[in-house]
Amino acid sequence: MLRRLRLITGLILFFYVSLHLLPLILGNHSLAVMEFVRPGLHGIWESWPGLVFLYGALLIHLGLGFYAVYARRRWKGIRLGEVLQLASGIAVPVLLCLHIVSTRIAAMKYGINPSYPWIMAIYLKYDTMAGWRQAAALVVAWFHGCLGLYYWLRLKPIWQNLRFSMFGLAILWPSLALTGFYKAGTEAAALTDNPAWVQIILREVGPLSGADKAMLYHVQDMLLLGIAGLLVLSLMARLIRRQVQKRGGFVVVNYDDGRDHRFTQGMSILEASRDCSYPHASVCGGRGRCSTCRIRIRHGQDLLPPPSEDELKVLKRVRAGPDVRLACQAIPMCGEIHITPLLPHTATVSHGYARSDMAQGKELTIAVMFCDLRGFTRVSEDRLPYDTVFLLNRYFDAMGKAIEESGGHLDKIIGDGIMALFGIETTPEEGCRQALRAAKRMADRLTTLNTSLEQDLDEPLRIGIGIHVGTVIVGEMGYGRATQLTAIGDAVNTASRLEAKTKDYGAQLVASKAVLRTAELALPKEFYEEHQAEIRGRVQPIKLIAVQDAALLTV
Repeated sequence: MLRRLRLITGLILFFYVSLHLLPLILGNHSLAVMEFVRPGLHGIWESWPGLVFLYGALLIHLGLGFYAVYARRRWKGIRLGEVLQLASGIAVPVLLCLHIVSTRIAAMKYGINPSYPWIMAIYLKYDTMAGWRQAAALVVAWFHGCLGLYYWLRLKPIWQNLRFSMFGLAILWPSLALTGFYKAGTEAAALTDNPAWVQIILREVGPLSGADKAMLYHVQDMLLLGIAGLLVLSLMARLIRRQVQKRGGFVVVNYDDGRDHRFTQGMSILEASRDCSYPHASVCGGRGRCSTCRIRIRHGQDLLPPPSEDELKVLKRVRAGPDVRLACQAIPMCGEIHITPLLPHTATVSHGYARSDMAQGKELTIAVMFCDLRGFTRVSEDRLPYDTVFLLNRYFDAMGKAIEESGGHLDKIIGDGIMALFGIETTPEEGCRQALRAAKRMADRLTTLNTSLEQDLDEPLRIGIGIHVGTVIVGEMGYGRATQLTAIGDAVNTASRLEAKTKDYGAQLVASKAVLRTAELALPKEFYEEHQAEIRGRVQPIKLIAVQDAALLTV
C-alpha cells in the first residue's frame, strides 16, 4: 500500500512539474506569452482544492521518503540509482523552499500576486543566486521524477517500445525549459531598466514591507530546519530499531554454494545477501515487482511468514512452485534456513515474467543444420581486415535470410560456420522439410553472391552443409548477454560430423536418410549418392545421402 501511495503521489507531483515547465518552454518565444498562459495552466493549482491536492501529495511523498530512510535495514550494497533517487527526493523541497515561501505563502499571508515578469526579474537581476537555486530545483525535480518513472515502467512489457521516445522527451523537455527560463529572465532583466515598468509590476504584484520579507525568510529557515530534523529523526529511529532487532535473535542463511551468513532478525533474505556481498539478482531493487530475486527454500520454510497478496501475485505471474519465495519479501524468524537462488545475478527484466517451457528447457525432435565455408582461410589471407569482415557479413546476411525465410532459427555463428535449428515450433516432419528447403535457398543465394562478388574473388565461395534429425534438449543457455536459445544432444553432434563429411564426398550437402524419411520426401536417384559412414561418438554407422548441388533439391 505504501508503494502504491508513493507511486500515486509521485505521478501527481510529476504531472505538476511537467505542467509547470510548459510556461518556461514558451518563454523561448517571449515573456508576454509566458505570462499569458500562466492563469490557465496554474489556476487549478491555486484554488483551495488544488492546493490541498498538490501540497498533500508533496507532504505524503516527502514523508514516504523519510520512511524509506528509516525502513532501510542495510546501506551496504545500495545501488547508485537508489542513492540518487533518495538524495534527489530530499533535495527537491530544500531547493524549492524559498520559492514556495516567496510565492505561495506570501500570496496566502500578504495577498501577493506573483507573476512571471516579477519572478524572472528577481532571478536574473536582483537575486541571481535564487535564480541558480531555482534552475537546480527544476533539474533535480525533473530527474527525480524521471528516475521514479523509469523504475516503475521498466518492469512492464510496454517499456521496450516506449524507452527511446521517453528518453528523448526526458532530455528535451527540461532543456527547452531552461533555455526559456534564461531567455524570459534576460528579457525581464532588460525591462527593469525602465523605472515605469518596475512600478507597474510592483503595483500588480502587491506591496511587501521589509518586516514581511524578514518573516518570509524566517519561515524558510523553519522549513529547512524541519526537513533536517525529520531526516535526523528518521536516522535515529532506524538506529533504535536495529538495536531492538538485535535483541530479538539471529538468522543463519545457507546458500547452495555452501556459504553461511548470520544476520539480525528483521532483515529480508535479499538484504542478507547484500550484507555478505552474495551476488543475488534483483532488477527492481527489492520492491517485490520483478521476481528476479526468487529463491527455492530447501530447508526452513516454516521460519517464513505466509506470502502477502502482492507477493503471491508476482509468484503466480512466473508460475512459481510452492517452495519458491521472493527473497526481498521473505523475512525469516530466528533459526537456520537453506536457500537456492533460481536466477543468475546477471538476470534482466525479461526474467521477471513467465517463460515458455522451451526457454526453460524442453526435449524436442528437430532438424539440426551446420554450414561451413570451404577454404575461406585461403580466400581471406591476402585481404585487409575490413575486406574480410565485409565479405563475411555479406555471406552471413545471405545465409541467415535463407534460413529464416525457410522457417528456421539461426542458433549461432562460430567463425565462418553457422548452426541452425528447424521444427522448434512446428513438427519434426515440417522441420526436416524446412531444413532441406533452407539448404536449397542457401545454395541459390551463394550462387547469386558469387556472381555479385566475381570481380573481388579469385575463386567462388563454397559451402558444406550437414543436416540430421533427432531428439535434443532446447533451452536458453549461456552466461549474461551470451545467453541464447540453443540445443544440445546427439543430433547436434551428428549434424556437425555430417557437415565435415562434405569434404570427404566432395558434396555441398550431406544429410542423414532419417531426414528424408521424416520429411516424407523422395528425391530422384540421380540427385544424390547413398553412403554408410561411421560417425565419431555413435556406436552404429549412419546411412546418409550426399548431394553435389543443393540447388537441385525439389522441396
